[in-house]
Amino acid sequence: MGKMNGVSVHLSRRTVLGGAAALAAPALLGRAAWADERCVVGTWGGDYARLLRENIDDPILKKQGVEVVQTVADETPRVAQVFAQKALPRGTLDIACVGAPNGYRMAAAGLLETLDETKVPNLKHVIPVLHNGAFMPDQFVPHIYSVQGIAYNPKTVQTPPKSWTDLLDPKWKGKVGMLATAGTWIMQGAALAVGGNPDDFDKAKEYLLKLNANGLRVYAETDDMAPAFKSGEIEVGVVWLARTVMWQNADFPVAGLVPEEGAIIYISGMVMPKNAPDKQAAYKYMNALLEPSAQQGFAAHMGYIPTVNDADLTGKTAQQLALPENAKLVQSDYAKVAALTPELNDWWLKNILRK
Repeated sequence: MGKMNGVSVHLSRRTVLGGAAALAAPALLGRAAWADERCVVGTWGGDYARLLRENIDDPILKKQGVEVVQTVADETPRVAQVFAQKALPRGTLDIACVGAPNGYRMAAAGLLETLDETKVPNLKHVIPVLHNGAFMPDQFVPHIYSVQGIAYNPKTVQTPPKSWTDLLDPKWKGKVGMLATAGTWIMQGAALAVGGNPDDFDKAKEYLLKLNANGLRVYAETDDMAPAFKSGEIEVGVVWLARTVMWQNADFPVAGLVPEEGAIIYISGMVMPKNAPDKQAAYKYMNALLEPSAQQGFAAHMGYIPTVNDADLTGKTAQQLALPENAKLVQSDYAKVAALTPELNDWWLKNILRK
């Protein structure tokens, strides 16, 4: 998905719950009159945090007597926080929002609660393509997902490329865009496309060197790509299809499609640390994030696909998020990618970013 910005709330669990520290934010002091429980959710800020409030926190958890406190930060420090607190009997987060790769790392390190399915009945609705051994959804609950696709400018591209191989055509010289921060994801997509397997990185490297020689343009931030499409600097690119939906809704000339070779899935989800202070409230949150209404709200406003089979979409949202029936969707080999990430990042830096 891209970086979600927001104001970080730097409060310890003791500050939040005790209400004694003078520097604590007034909104977080004391327990609300309606709240029997409190769930502290570590999340990204911006639209994601707002949509959590509008689709989960207020309409669902409030009615169940749960007060939700959001602590906003980037994903890396949030993951580091859970690792740093692993020896504590009580951590500071009940729920941590993370991408699937970090969810795998945390599960592999033994930091996550294995969920009691009787307390998260909505787990039975998680779609099969998002099951991944005992890790998902039993420890990492998939919240929303998107697929890596080919984006293009429908105003200037009459016949869009249908595959990664098509991007090597000389007619796209200097007109292909990708994200600097998505190196490992792009390498997996290229590996799937040219090698048939998302971890055939040798073939992916060969392909990317050819694409680079054809004038690949790399952008530092996700939202730098939309103006590039609008100005004509690029005409095609590789990005999560959720982002193309958001750009369409912001009146940028971008459409997207699933490559013929298949597509890598990006999954954003939530985990419960083993030392979560209020597991009862965390279980309620886990179940609420899978409610159809919550899933539909995120689909309509962020362009991500519901992770459950009972959140039907309608109208424009259904059209924008529809995937081909025969689309080949593939999850990462998280263990292999985790082991190879330093090497892959180094290769990406030296061969693609440093032209």
